[in-house]
Amino acid sequence: MKLLHSISLRLLTLTAIVLAFWSLFFYFEMIDEVNDEVDDTLEDYAEAIIVRSLAGEEIPTVSIGTNNQFFQKPVSDEYARRHEHIRYSDRNVFIHEKNEYEPARVLSYIYQDNDGQYHELEVSTPHIDKDDLRGTIFYAIVTLFGALLLSVIAVSVFSIHRTMRPLRQLLRWVENFQIGKKNQPLDNPTRIVEFRQLNTAVEESLMRNQELFEQQKSFLGSASHELQTPIAATMNRLEIMLDDESLSEEQMGNLLKAIHSLENMSQLNRSLLMLSRIENGQFNDTQGVDFPQLTEEILAELLPLYASRKIKVEKQWNAPFVPVIDPTLARMMLSNLLKNAFVHSGEGSSVTLTSHTQGFSIANDGMQPLDANRIFEPFYHETATPSNQDEERNSTGIGLALVRAICTQSGLKVDYSFEENRHIFRIC
Repeated sequence: MKLLHSISLRLLTLTAIVLAFWSLFFYFEMIDEVNDEVDDTLEDYAEAIIVRSLAGEEIPTVSIGTNNQFFQKPVSDEYARRHEHIRYSDRNVFIHEKNEYEPARVLSYIYQDNDGQYHELEVSTPHIDKDDLRGTIFYAIVTLFGALLLSVIAVSVFSIHRTMRPLRQLLRWVENFQIGKKNQPLDNPTRIVEFRQLNTAVEESLMRNQELFEQQKSFLGSASHELQTPIAATMNRLEIMLDDESLSEEQMGNLLKAIHSLENMSQLNRSLLMLSRIENGQFNDTQGVDFPQLTEEILAELLPLYASRKIKVEKQWNAPFVPVIDPTLARMMLSNLLKNAFVHSGEGSSVTLTSHTQGFSIANDGMQPLDANRIFEPFYHETATPSNQDEERNSTGIGLALVRAICTQSGLKVDYSFEENRHIFRIC
């Protein structure tokens, strides 16, 4: 969820809770205020009647010519003890002048006359229908609630959107920043102190990474070039020494092992240099490459190697997979994957090549899965089986790292899985 949406959702929730609380408070306060005003009128009405009654003045029996009504009756001492002397209630009463029932507020008042006799006086006054009043107030509050909520959210979202503009600008700059390439300087002016500090921290961090990358690239390239010359010179001297007829068989064997080690070192050096060039983006001659066709060309060179271990190659060209990639990188990637399949296949096993419009896969038989989390790391080796330990020993351990670097450079994805006792590498 985006930051703007997260903040807006929280504001919406909190604002709704606050508005709901105050809406309920307003509703009950309004109803209570209406009752208070009516109750004050009823109290004055009841007191006037009681005063006239105690003074012995004549009192109309039912009403005084208005919709306000009263009823009075003597009650027993027991009744007076069991009931509160002042009670308020809402009920329908019969209005004689209108000859109908209407909702009214009723005050029941128990008092004692000069002779000690208890009387119960009920005075009532019609009022508006409280159900209608509650409904009207409720709908008014709901409308006000919705309008306020939408207004607050609209203002909040607009304010947050404007406030977060420097952050969005910074994120776009970070997304477009590419280590090893020329990048535009950060142009993100803001008056917010925290955003200015964030701009400075992020820009300095990425620039440090850029500088370290350039130093690493320069060191790796220089070291690889510098190593290649002494390695070649040393191999030449050892080959010259092999022509010495005075060497014993054991000495010649040791020289051959030394030459073989130097060849591996030279191959590793070339692989590291190639990995550096790939990561530096030096292969930009991209075009659509037909993977099945390129695989056929590579297999023509590798089939004798596969035949030496009686490894069968099965092809399932359902549809051509034609990604946009540098042809040199594509050949290097497929060669490494085919070599990897050979190294990890036992004698008499099979390698299956599958192509369709969405991807390309290479599968070979295996006994146990490889570590999917580390298999693409440079110099990572699984334990070699007796049938392939020579090939595993000769491997530089950087082939799959090259494959991943090529896929990353070309906008492709490579993943590994182990299904039905088969190692499967998929490119898509």
